[in-house]
Amino acid sequence: MGNWDLDIGEHYLRRTVHEAEELFAEVLAEDPIGADPLPFKVYRGVPRYRLPEGLPLEIGDARRCFADVPTSGDMPGGEPDGVLAALLYYAYGFSRWDEGPGAVWPYHRVVPSARCYFPTELSLWIPRTGGIPAGLYHYDPLHHSLALLRGGDLRGELGHLLGTGLDDVRCVLLLSSLFWKNAFKYRGYSYRLCAQEAGMVAGNALLVAGALGLRGAVHYQFPDRRAGALLGLREGEEQLFAALPLRSASADEPGPVPPPPPPPVPAPVAHDYVRPEGPVHPHDALFTSIAENSLLADGEERPRELPDARPRCPHDAAAVVPMPPARRDPIELGAALRARTSGNVLFNPVARPLARDDFWEILRHATSPYRCDLRDGPAEPGVALHVVVFDVDGMTPGAYRFCREHGGLHLVVEGALAMRLQGALPVPNINLCATNAVVYLAADHAAASNTFGNRAYRLINLEAGLVAQRLCALSAAHGLAARVHNGYDAAGVGAVLGFDDAKLTPFFQIAVAHNRPGVQHGLPVLF
Repeated sequence: MGNWDLDIGEHYLRRTVHEAEELFAEVLAEDPIGADPLPFKVYRGVPRYRLPEGLPLEIGDARRCFADVPTSGDMPGGEPDGVLAALLYYAYGFSRWDEGPGAVWPYHRVVPSARCYFPTELSLWIPRTGGIPAGLYHYDPLHHSLALLRGGDLRGELGHLLGTGLDDVRCVLLLSSLFWKNAFKYRGYSYRLCAQEAGMVAGNALLVAGALGLRGAVHYQFPDRRAGALLGLREGEEQLFAALPLRSASADEPGPVPPPPPPPVPAPVAHDYVRPEGPVHPHDALFTSIAENSLLADGEERPRELPDARPRCPHDAAAVVPMPPARRDPIELGAALRARTSGNVLFNPVARPLARDDFWEILRHATSPYRCDLRDGPAEPGVALHVVVFDVDGMTPGAYRFCREHGGLHLVVEGALAMRLQGALPVPNINLCATNAVVYLAADHAAASNTFGNRAYRLINLEAGLVAQRLCALSAAHGLAARVHNGYDAAGVGAVLGFDDAKLTPFFQIAVAHNRPGVQHGLPVLF
C-alpha cells in the first residue's frame, strides 16, 4: 500500500471515470448519513479580523496573469488590507444568494461546485498587513473575515514545506479540502470532485492575483501530514491540496533556491469549528483507498515532469484552423466573476450562434503556460484540450484538438456530433443540442502515474480544474454560461474524439452556451 501501489490509482480511475454511471447509481441508492454538513466553516474561539468592506466592482483585466497577452489599462492599487480583501473575495468569496422555486442550492461562490457543497477551504499566511498581524489565517467567506489559526512569521516552515524561498511573498494561499462537505453525498466519488474544485479555486486565484498586480505559482507537492499539522487539520478529515505563494508583479522572477533547512516542528494546534449535531461518520473504502495512498512523506523526493515530456504535435501548421489576433480591449474580471453561472439544474440553454471572435477569446487562454512545481519554468497545464463545435459563426461543426504549438485547432472529426455526445450522457441534464461548444480536458493517466504515483490522479484533476475555471471566467466575460460536468460516458466520448489511440482519458466536460433564465432570482452578496 502507498503512493507507488499503482493498482490503487488504476482502480480508482476505473471506478470514478470509466464506471462512473454504475458508481453514481450505487451512491444515490444509499440513504443519507446524518445531517448535511454546514455550507460554511466557521472557527470558534479564535481571534478574528474583519476585512475592509466596500469591495471594488472592478479589479482589472482577466488576462493579466497570462504572460503572453498584451494588456492595457492602469494596474489596480489600494491599501494593503483592501487589496487582500479583494483578493480573497474574488478568489473564493460568497458571491450570490438564490431565491425562488428553482433555488435548489442557494449558496454560490465565484467558482463552480458540485451541488454548491464547496468542500475547498481557503487559508493563507500573511506578513503584517495594515492592521492585521502576521500569521496563518482561515478565510471565512460568510463573514468576510480572517480567523487566526497560528500567529507569527511562518516563512521558514512554509518554505521548507513547499521547497522554495518565500522572503518576498505578499501572501501564501493554502487550499485544502474538507472532504465530508462533499463525501456525505458522493461517498467514494468525492475525492475526484474535491481535487477538481481545488484546481478551479487555484486557477481563479491566479486570475484574480494577476488582475490585482500580483503573480503566483502553484505548489502541488509537499509532505501532506506535515502540511496538515502546520494548518491544524484533522488527519483523514481535511488535506491540503495546493499552495500559491503570491508576489508583486514587479518583483524579480525567483531563481533556483536551495531547500531551506528544516525548522523545528511547530507545536500542534487544533481549533474547533461549528459543526452540525450528530456523530462523525467514516469515509467509505473507495474514498480512503485514494486519499490515504497518494500522500508524500517528509523528505520524499518530489518528481518533476521534464519540459519536453509531452509529445510533439504530429500535424503541421497547414492543417490548423488559426486563431485570430487577440483583442486588446480589457476584459474586466470582477464583472465576469460576479456574472459567472453554471446555468439551471437542468441546463437547457438558448439555441443561438456564438460569435467566432468571442469563441476564440474564451478558448485561447485556457491552456496558457503558468508556473507550478510539476515542471520547470512556465509551461502549459498537463491536460489536452479538445473542443467540439456545434454552433459557432464561421466554424465548421466537428471535433477539434487545441494546439498552442501551431496556434489554433486541428480538425479531428468533421460533422454534427451533438446527438452522439448527447447519447454519451447517462443522465440527460444538459441539452448539448442547444449548446455552442463543449470542451473536454483529457490526460494520459498511466504515463502520469509512472512519474507521480497514485498522486497523479489528484494532480490531473487539479490541473483540469485550473483550466476549467479559466473557461468559466472568460465565458462569463462574454455573456455565456459554462457548465462543468462529469456526468458523461468516458468510452462514448473517447470513441467520438479518438482518445483510445492517444491513450487519453477525458477527465472534465465544460459546455459553453447562452444561458436560459430560470425561475430563481440571484441576489448578489457584496461586502
